[in-house]
Amino acid sequence: MDTREILTRFKGGTLRREHAVALLAGTSPAVAPPVVALPVTALPVAADREPLPVPGPGPGPVPGDGAGAGGGVPCAVVGIQGRFPQAGDLEAFWRNGLQGRIAEAALPGGRRSACAGWRGHFLDGVEEFDPDLFGFGAREAAGLDLQERLLAQSAWQTLESAGYAGARLERLTAPDGTARSVGVYAALGPAGGALPPAGHRHTAPPASRPGPAARLSRLLDLRGPSLSVDSGDSSFLTALHLALGALRAGECAAALVGAVELRLHPACQRPGAGEGVAAVLLKPLAAARADGDRVHAVIRSSAVGHPGRAAPGLQHGRLVGRALAAAGLRPPGTGPQSPDAGPQGPDAGGQSEVPDAGLEAVGVGLEESSRTVAALVGDAGAVTGAAALVRAVGQLSHAVLLAGPDRPAPAAWEPVRRDDGTVLPRRALVSVPGPAAPADPAGPPDAADTVDAVGPADAVDAADTADGAEDTAVPDGADGGEGVDGGEGADGGEGVGAVLVVEEAPAVPRAPARTGPPPGTRPAELVLLSAATPAHLAATAGRLAARLSDGGGRDGGPAAPDLAAVAHELRLGRAVLRCRLAVTVRTVAELADALAGFAAHPGPGPGPAGVRTADLRSAAGPPLIEGLEETRAYVAALWQGGRLEQLTRLWLAGADVCAVLPAHPGPAAVELPATVLRPRPPEPGPGTDGAPQ
Repeated sequence: MDTREILTRFKGGTLRREHAVALLAGTSPAVAPPVVALPVTALPVAADREPLPVPGPGPGPVPGDGAGAGGGVPCAVVGIQGRFPQAGDLEAFWRNGLQGRIAEAALPGGRRSACAGWRGHFLDGVEEFDPDLFGFGAREAAGLDLQERLLAQSAWQTLESAGYAGARLERLTAPDGTARSVGVYAALGPAGGALPPAGHRHTAPPASRPGPAARLSRLLDLRGPSLSVDSGDSSFLTALHLALGALRAGECAAALVGAVELRLHPACQRPGAGEGVAAVLLKPLAAARADGDRVHAVIRSSAVGHPGRAAPGLQHGRLVGRALAAAGLRPPGTGPQSPDAGPQGPDAGGQSEVPDAGLEAVGVGLEESSRTVAALVGDAGAVTGAAALVRAVGQLSHAVLLAGPDRPAPAAWEPVRRDDGTVLPRRALVSVPGPAAPADPAGPPDAADTVDAVGPADAVDAADTADGAEDTAVPDGADGGEGVDGGEGADGGEGVGAVLVVEEAPAVPRAPARTGPPPGTRPAELVLLSAATPAHLAATAGRLAARLSDGGGRDGGPAAPDLAAVAHELRLGRAVLRCRLAVTVRTVAELADALAGFAAHPGPGPGPAGVRTADLRSAAGPPLIEGLEETRAYVAALWQGGRLEQLTRLWLAGADVCAVLPAHPGPAAVELPATVLRPRPPEPGPGTDGAPQ
């Protein structure tokens, strides 16, 4: 064993100091560390994909690793929402990525600052909240933590966009039959980062409180596991890793994973600091496809770990290897090696890295990390991993590779074709803290070069010093200027790392062309919509009309959405609230016109194009017939008989006429825009206590 290899093993943590000194002095025989190989676990794959070949039997699993820890059942992202600096929604976030925009700005007005003139990546209007959406009074809303308010709104929009804010949510059941079985996993920045601005009314919390995830579970009435996570920059990916484990263990039918980071406290404000909020809804892929959910992407596997006392820079390759193995993907050249091949332990340095060519061979053409999202969100703490996942899902959905540190401009993402012509699905790695930036050519000299000039122990000290300098290096900033802080941002929170293997959504078979009567002569559809207040109802109707008018979305969907699918999605995917609308139409164009007319001229009674509304906020309660089995049977018979007028009257009188409908009418649900939020500073005033406006 030569000097360079001894020092490399010492820096990698596989040789103790006394052993390295003894080997350098020639007083101890070299004993190679044991070989540790990663297991390969086969995963079920979608029917429209050809499974990858799995090597023959290999070594047994390493305790604490393998499919049980981060793989085994692929999970689908069925809902995703977010808000980032200079991007109020995901469409704006995608446009910023396409344009290579650096979302850096001065501190918003009204914020307290530790120093004047510094710039970062900030959200606007973070003190505003929509209390009416959740039925909060003014005092209750003012007492909520600002980060939790943002997360609650993002979580609500995620459930709505996925179609799980209404009757479908009730049908997400645990193995014991518990309804609304959705786990909540929340990643929030430190409490010191969420202090409100000067002058903001904020009630003192009680001495002992449940965590943010538990409070979100109660707010949304979700009855699965509930866990708050704080592992620094990797908090969101760590929370998602735990959520995947709960789904695979059958602890919940779906999992809501959210993250938020604000930099309101002066101690958290530094050049390059960032903010954001995002949430995703996950389900096992098989269940999502059976239920007709829209799948944005598939998470094949995950890996989370801490390097202990070893060099943090070495753990990234180890986690990538674990995640790929858990996904059943083994790049060429990464299988078991002979004992003579050198160190292969969990901290063996370069031997655990997967070469780029090996990643491409299994369809991995992208890695998103804190480094690639720096221009868009800066050093965003707990929400860093969420921004990286959102960016990866966007590229998988559009088959476009965005510009980044290693790519000067966006480019088409061509899939990998095997020699037999099989096309592999596009795959991406999402990691925090991610791969290190390219090494500085003028960095510290190799400690091996100093052995001849100094003694063995001094050489080990030199290696330790050089290694420490590498570990505390500040990553590159968003625009090649200011970097992120070396404590919290540089190593992901005391070295906690996380890696996901994310895959493009499986292809959905095209629905057969309709051969029925022309659109104008088809049966009428009853479209139902509800919201918290009349203002919410009008704004949401206007947003829906705009989406239907522009062809049903900008994500490559059909030019004209199916009216029956739209009506069904609104009836089952949305919560039943107190301000209601009903309209009977025969075409999507007719629906868009009716909703646009109502949005322009809202009001009680018959509206434009037959729109009828009701404001039930002042009603004593639901009708006496609500909740009875006889009522359910009666409503089901009305739907079966097409009695739309009677159903309309029941709906406007306060009855829930949607709970008896089947969950999904076709192969895939239609994604519709979420309810329009009407945030405002949560100060006491008319309307905040539920009184009619």
